[in-house]
Amino acid sequence: SGFFLSDFLSKKQLTKLNILQQSLRIDILSLETQFSILTQAPCENLNESTLTKELYDISQKLTSVENNLGRDNPYFLQLKKYYSILELKHWLLIKRASKNCKLNLSFIIYFYTDKKNCPNCQSQGLILSYFRKKYPFLRIYSFDWNLELSALQTLKSVYNLKEQFPILIVNDKVFYGFKNKEN
Repeated sequence: SGFFLSDFLSKKQLTKLNILQQSLRIDILSLETQFSILTQAPCENLNESTLTKELYDISQKLTSVENNLGRDNPYFLQLKKYYSILELKHWLLIKRASKNCKLNLSFIIYFYTDKKNCPNCQSQGLILSYFRKKYPFLRIYSFDWNLELSALQTLKSVYNLKEQFPILIVNDKVFYGFKNKEN
């Protein structure tokens, strides 16, 4: 009976995880379609805050998948790569819209790595999350330095980044090392 109970609980957990993964796929596809629509929208009809909120919501679901599968799971890594590409597309779209439509937005790109190589990265992430909630004009994009993705390699190259963590790019200016709330 212990074996059957364990098997039942495992199947139930797997079903829950599959539903979450499918939901994440649909959300990502929807977000990608919204990017395409917004590139065609005139400035007076541009409402990027909904798109930004959805991107954040997807990141929360991705965290849930990471907690269930583990950060080294190949399926999770594929989702993380896809999400990172969406973040980059969002950044490019909103940055261009900010310039063309004269939106008052500020941008932070944040590169983090594992605890061993960056003991302050988690604290830096918490500070950035606080600012994201406090300042509605702030757009924050977080990327795993070790994620093997050519688009991220290009971004690192464009900003000539060094491996000194955490790394913040604030409105195109690069800062290395932990920055507290006051900084």
